[in-house]
Amino acid sequence: MEEQKIAWDDRYAIGIESLDNQHKKLFRLVNRLYEVEEHKITKERLKSILYEFSDYMKTHFHEEEEYMSSIGYDKLQEHKALHQELIDYLASVINKPAKLDIIKTKMKIVAKRALIDHIMNEDTKIKLFLIEQNLEDEIIFDITDIVAGNE
Repeated sequence: MEEQKIAWDDRYAIGIESLDNQHKKLFRLVNRLYEVEEHKITKERLKSILYEFSDYMKTHFHEEEEYMSSIGYDKLQEHKALHQELIDYLASVINKPAKLDIIKTKMKIVAKRALIDHIMNEDTKIKLFLIEQNLEDEIIFDITDIVAGNE
């Protein structure tokens, strides 16, 4: 029986296209674990999947933090601390040897905390901040412009 993947739902969208696209990619990356069977995956392949997710999560967090900084987001430091907690938890999952089913279970926790809960409870505050500050127009530009220094 195939394990159920962690599905993207449009209600997770925060309305900032670049960030939403990055969130969707994180869902796709974590779901790679559900596309492999325990007896068919090497430890190297498993680590590769986990490291790719970890690397992209760090990239996403950095770009999201750059975006928050560019708009003067007032809860940036608290948000950065939450990102660091998620990075640390994922590092503990990667660095502790375990069977694939245990890793999948822990990655479901990461996915729930890093993707669903964090997006719904924390990232949506970014959009609310933009609305409160009458900066809704800021939603339309691409985060890659900020990261590349093309503001």
